[in-house]
Amino acid sequence: MIIKIMFWIGAFFLILSIALSGIAVSGDRIRANYYNERDADPDGKERRSRLKWTLIFFLVSVVFIAPTFIIYLINK
Repeated sequence: MIIKIMFWIGAFFLILSIALSGIAVSGDRIRANYYNERDADPDGKERRSRLKWTLIFFLVSVVFIAPTFIIYLINK
């Protein structure tokens, strides 16, 4: 039971990091978003902040998903 809860918490943080990073779109949209952000925020503070939170959420997801995967392999 606890394994499923840990997995879903990790999946939530993984989906959140994907949404914040913007990698779920195609390459031309990523490029367009980058150039629009660059024009709106020349210092890049907003982009760096968003990418910092993306990394934090990704690492939290790894902390939850990795043990569940290891426990699954042990019990298999």
